[in-house]
Amino acid sequence: MSWWMGAGLGFLRGGPLGAVVGGTIEHFLGKKLQKKLQDSLPGIIHQGEFISCLVIILTRVGIESGEFGPKKVSVIHKFFIKNLGYGPKDLKHLDGLIKEVQSKKPDIDRFVDEYKKSCQGNYNLLLLALCYQISLIVDDLNEEAQTLIKNIGLILEVPYEKHNEVRAKYSLHPFKTPYQTLELPSNASNDEIKKAYRKMASQYHPDRVSMEDEVIVQKAHLKFIEIQSAYQELGKIRKI
Repeated sequence: MSWWMGAGLGFLRGGPLGAVVGGTIEHFLGKKLQKKLQDSLPGIIHQGEFISCLVIILTRVGIESGEFGPKKVSVIHKFFIKNLGYGPKDLKHLDGLIKEVQSKKPDIDRFVDEYKKSCQGNYNLLLLALCYQISLIVDDLNEEAQTLIKNIGLILEVPYEKHNEVRAKYSLHPFKTPYQTLELPSNASNDEIKKAYRKMASQYHPDRVSMEDEVIVQKAHLKFIEIQSAYQELGKIRKI
């Protein structure tokens, strides 16, 4: 039994999107569309999942960055028309999935992970670039969308340096990395990370400034939270 008819198709058909995802996948299993995708973006091993996950992720990011109107839909359409030669019939299948995502607003972590598997890590920066395009098409990038895109980059295992290169193309300030928060280089060892975290957590622990004025206490509290978040983020990335 092929991956399509087994666990993979069942995985994407499950959850809040149900049969809409399965229908999208089956439409793009046709040999003609498979060849278009292979010619334009070689190296994708699960093409239906790649397409479905890409649409789901971009729609979810578009929703997070504000009202999801025609201009945001056009970002998705233009990509598929320009790169894959899709016509009105094909776009209609995409639109059905877009509407379902708008309705259900699913958590996208598993779809990002499936995207990564489908393209074997070859098009991770492409996904991030499209996320920024759809977020910036109408308004400035809000905090919610930035957080979501940052998390997408982490799931894709895109290095901070590479992610910030993408952001620079859209005139966005670079993310402050957890290494910078802990005052460490990106090649620091796990032991160095643990040592820096313990030192800074002790330095900014609320108990150490509890007798200071309110402004100092508040600053220390925020810094302590930032340090903890940075260490937790590196823990996930580095498996500390």
